[in-house]
Amino acid sequence: MSDVRTDDTGTAEGGVTESFASSPVVNLVFNRVLSAVHEGRFLPGQRISDSELAEQLGVSRTPVREALQRLREIGIIEASASRYTRVALVSPKQTADAMVVWVALYSALVNEVIPLVTPELVDEMRADHALFLGHVSWALNPKRMEELRANPELLREHVTELVPQKIAMANANFFNHLVGLSQNSSLVRGIHSVVHLIQLGSLYLPDYLDFRALSESQELLIAAARDHDRAAAQGALRMLGLITVPTAALEAEANEPK
Repeated sequence: MSDVRTDDTGTAEGGVTESFASSPVVNLVFNRVLSAVHEGRFLPGQRISDSELAEQLGVSRTPVREALQRLREIGIIEASASRYTRVALVSPKQTADAMVVWVALYSALVNEVIPLVTPELVDEMRADHALFLGHVSWALNPKRMEELRANPELLREHVTELVPQKIAMANANFFNHLVGLSQNSSLVRGIHSVVHLIQLGSLYLPDYLDFRALSESQELLIAAARDHDRAAAQGALRMLGLITVPTAALEAEANEPK
């Protein structure tokens, strides 16, 4: 991890989201570890030493421990007393369950904020949508996806082409634009907490999500935001709710006799 730099408020440069930590230093550590997880520099199951992390970031162990506890609260870090602290192993089932919660919370959010959307925010949503499409464009080709699924070896070779971390980040950034308009702190806290679990879990699914449906739901939400249309925004959320998080392959493997 690189040396930590902060702005005047003590927030780490490039922090992925506002944390709910109790001090600027804790907030800094929280964001830096969260970024490392979402960017794949900290992998699921990888152990984290609070003393090593404190040394790398140039802070004391106390804010590191507090930040790790905050990350435990949102499911990104897991720990066993006197045994380990590590990046959580988020199962496909946990990801699917978290997605259900996120859709419900985001549905409440759009009812609040759709009337508040500005043209500038719509432009920002369009930019992140274009970034998302750039990462998944070849995966939107049905023939190409059929070829890959029929050839597991070829599929493995092309996994890096999809750049899962970049896809997950672009998607999260897209939907986060509307969150910034909310005045409901409890709702914002709930959305931030569950979205990080989905973002981590989506990197390690047994198959790809339906990127076409996800792209179409983004397009519908952009149009709804532009028109301040709550009903259309809810339609976009219903489409999201119908996206199946792939779990069957891993569940079948887990149930196989040893």
